[in-house]
Amino acid sequence: MTALRTLRERALWPIDAFVDFFREWLRRFFEVQGFDRAMAIGAYAYSALIPAVIVYSAAVDNERSFADELIKKFDLSGSTADSLRAAFGAAPTAQSSVTALGILLLIVAGLSFARAMQRLYEGAYGLPPLSMRNTKWALLWLLLLGIMAELRPHLDRGPVTGLILSALVWLATPYLLLGRRVHWSRLIGVALLSALGMSGVGIYTVIYMPHAISDSAAQYGVFGIGFALLSWLFVSACVLVAAATGGAQITERIEHHREAKEA
Repeated sequence: MTALRTLRERALWPIDAFVDFFREWLRRFFEVQGFDRAMAIGAYAYSALIPAVIVYSAAVDNERSFADELIKKFDLSGSTADSLRAAFGAAPTAQSSVTALGILLLIVAGLSFARAMQRLYEGAYGLPPLSMRNTKWALLWLLLLGIMAELRPHLDRGPVTGLILSALVWLATPYLLLGRRVHWSRLIGVALLSALGMSGVGIYTVIYMPHAISDSAAQYGVFGIGFALLSWLFVSACVLVAAATGGAQITERIEHHREAKEA
């Protein structure tokens, strides 16, 4: 009877371990107030998007505007594409209208977005907040995002390459935003989950977003497009919150297992 019980426990061990891991992952997700955190990240990202579009349109002499890039990404046409151009198209006088105040607004909005992401990783790893003391690393992270946005179209040569590039970006993201307080090897789980999760968001974007933007634009015009983009950012932020808490949980499990073996 004891042997039968032992055999049964061994057979059920993988299921029990998975359920236990998922339960702890869920607990950590709610400990960082996952959905509230995702909404804050999405809102800060959206608030940084507008000044970024204005400054980018003025600084870069490009035949394709930011609106054209969104139209291509979401495969839009007709009145929906026209509404998107009205919302994000560059005005002819944009280059002369951007001021130092506009650039300052972009930096402030970008840093607010970076601090929202920073608080996520601090909560996931149980670290005390650095707040403004981490500004130099937050600025470096924003610079990294800008560089990758420019280089990725030239470096991405397929799904495998894209996944590797994404994983590298999501490895550097918590490393910088945590002020290098966590060794990069402890962030690999977060990086892999983030890269896989954002790949899923990419599939969601292709399948669902054209329909969502078209419906929102048809009903509410420019405001509907803004709401659809904010919803997309919220979904992306939820994935990042889940990846951060899940990656931290994976790291904790591995370290506990290693310590138990060494004991």
